This record gives sequence, structure tokens and C-alpha cells, in this order.
Amino acid sequence: MRILVLNGAPGGPGAAALLGCVTRDGAGDDGGGPRGAAIRTLATRVLPGRGGAESMPAACTALLAECGWRPGDLDLIAAVIGPGSFTGLRAALALAHGLALGAGCDLVGVTSGEAMAPDLRQEAGADRAALCLSVARRGRIFVEQDGAVRAHAVADYALPPGRLLLAGDAAADILAARGDGRSDIVLSRLTVPDSGMIARAALARRESGLPARDVLPLYVDPPEARLPAAGLRPAPC
Repeated sequence: MRILVLNGAPGGPGAAALLGCVTRDGAGDDGGGPRGAAIRTLATRVLPGRGGAESMPAACTALLAECGWRPGDLDLIAAVIGPGSFTGLRAALALAHGLALGAGCDLVGVTSGEAMAPDLRQEAGADRAALCLSVARRGRIFVEQDGAVRAHAVADYALPPGRLLLAGDAAADILAARGDGRSDIVLSRLTVPDSGMIARAALARRESGLPARDVLPLYVDPPEARLPAAGLRPAPC
């Protein structure tokens, strides 16, 4: 099976979009693939900067050529739907939909926390809750835990009580700003999911009977755009 992975969700100053070509062959077990599948990442492209996701089409063409794949060879496209960058998500998911339509292959969406969840559960152990904290705009963060995603203002956010494992690209900043010297909180090594994690999560969602997610940007905050006070202009004649 040939899987193309896209992630345009990361935001903030250190944001980088991700493309990956991943294969699954059912002959082995890498410890994380569904149904004993062996997951192998053939190649990746990391596209740093605010324009990373917008450069995905050209990078995707180059990545597929590097692996000797054509779009029609794809069996599955796994795309991160958020939470994260408004522009990055729109660019990455538009590309994912176009490729899936042209290739005639399945398209599955997963969240960042969902992709990292198996590794976080193993890292957290039985006595520690795992939170995935992602950069949002204007002094806000996204908090993902047990499949639920919420947005909070950093200044008002209070980390929950109990032993915690913090992951995600905002975890270190939140621990420094809101950790209050707590010794029961540790930082995960994970800030964003890699290609293999995203592919495994998409396969698990597709093959375990979990409900399909809409492969649309996961906008947690309400839209900032507002209709004009005087209403929309009349349609052209």
C-alpha cells in the first residue's frame, strides 16, 4: 500500500509543513501499524516558514518523483485536519482533496493529537494524562485531550491538576508560562507527528470502524470575519 501524508497544520514562528511517502506491507509488525502492518517511511519533505504549505504542490510532485510514484499509484492519502494554522490547513487539505479525486484513492483526515496518541500513551504510562498543546493565533493555544479539542487564551489557561505529560509545539512555552513550578508535569519529546504516525492513525481510523472525519480544516475558534453591517452587495446582473 502506498500512502501520501500531508500536514499543513503547524503554526507559529517555528511552523513547518510536512509531506511524506509511506508504505505498508502486511508482512511484518512494527509495533504500531494496524493488523500487524509494517509501516515504512520512504521519503519526507519538511517545508519551513509561513509559506510552507503553499509550496506543497511543487514539493509533492518532487517527492512522488523521488519515490518513483505517480498520483495514480496512491492507495490512500492521510491528511492532518488540525488544529492549527488557518492558511496552512486550507492549502494542505485543498491539495489532498485534489490529489484524491484525481488518483481515485481514499482520503482520511486525522488530528495532530490523534496521530501522536499511541506514542503519547506509551510515554505517559498508566498514571499520567497526556495533553497535546498546539500554537494558535494571538496569544491562544489549542488543547487536545482524549479526542476533544478546545481553544484557550494563554493568559487565562490553567493546566489541569494531576500528573501530566505535555506534547505539541506549544507545550514548552505553556509549561514555562503556566506551569507554576509544578513537579508533576513533564514535557514529551513529541512536538508534531511524523509521517508514520499520521499514516498509522489514518489506517486505524479507516480499518477499525471509527467514524470518518470530515476532511476539512478543524476550526476550533469562531471565525473572525464578519458580514458587513450593511449586508452583502447584490448579486451582479
